Amino acid sequence: MRGDAELTVGLLGAGMIAGVHARAYRHCPGVRLVAVADPVPGKAGRIAGEHGAKVVPDLDALLDLGVDVVDVCTPPTAHADATIAALRAGRHVLCEKPITRTMDEARRVLAAAEAAPGLLSIGQVARYGPDHRLARDLAVSGDIGLVRMVSHSTTTSLPGWSEAGWLADATTSGGPLLDQGVHGFDYARWVIGSPAVRVHCMAAGSGAGEPTYTLATVRYENGSIAHVECSWAHPASRGFKLRAEIVGTEGRLSWDYDHMMGGVLHAREGGAEWWDVLGDREFVLELGAFFAACRDGGPPPVPAAEAVESLRTALAALESARTGKTIDLTTWELG
Repeated sequence: MRGDAELTVGLLGAGMIAGVHARAYRHCPGVRLVAVADPVPGKAGRIAGEHGAKVVPDLDALLDLGVDVVDVCTPPTAHADATIAALRAGRHVLCEKPITRTMDEARRVLAAAEAAPGLLSIGQVARYGPDHRLARDLAVSGDIGLVRMVSHSTTTSLPGWSEAGWLADATTSGGPLLDQGVHGFDYARWVIGSPAVRVHCMAAGSGAGEPTYTLATVRYENGSIAHVECSWAHPASRGFKLRAEIVGTEGRLSWDYDHMMGGVLHAREGGAEWWDVLGDREFVLELGAFFAACRDGGPPPVPAAEAVESLRTALAALESARTGKTIDLTTWELG
């Protein structure tokens, strides 16, 4: 594919994150959203109408249009089949995190990615936050010595934007440890650069479900540790809070922010309009890197194998929270 060739995109799913992706395409030169598919009547039309795209019924229809890229923004229980079908059809695929809901599904996706001509990248968007990326670059450069600990905390209220409340159904979403915590597990592994070997997690329930407040500690092969906190049990009025820290033998990096939205416009008429930091920063950078890789022939920005490792750590944390036991990742397997 030529470096200046247009890339056409088919968007599978039309929920909140799909809308963020669609807005980010506008900032990616040479990228055109062709069609949107979603099983819920009306949802695909809202995004398609905003971006001049078609509405189609399903993945097969997206593939029939000959799109270059399929962007999978469905609930995680639907990731595997859609991703595998698109890869087997010869398309590039960006799949939202987590890569799948189970390890069996993840192994199937990994095998399909290894055999396919197209690229598969997973939407671990935390890698693209300017603060997260700068901190990681400084840590990897050795500016703070040998990294010994990474701490990553994201706390908010129960997300209310999922269709029919699927995020609140742990069998579909995995709860905050999988939906939200997988960002922390992925980021820590990316910074530390060594495989996770042991996980211990404690969790508590709340009115938002079981478990919705979690603390996980991860040991890595090189001796480093990570502390990952996530919660859907905080007051809605508090909004989204992130705190992160990287501690090395020669220094410490830390940063935080209080909300996913970066600013607000209060117009004389009508309600408030929030500016979406995610749509304006992280997702534009993430999608831009993926589209560049598609044009250049790879490698994918977030390889499937790395996403499988983050999924396995998150699922081990869930198992630890359920049993109260430390999980040895050098021997543990789960379907």
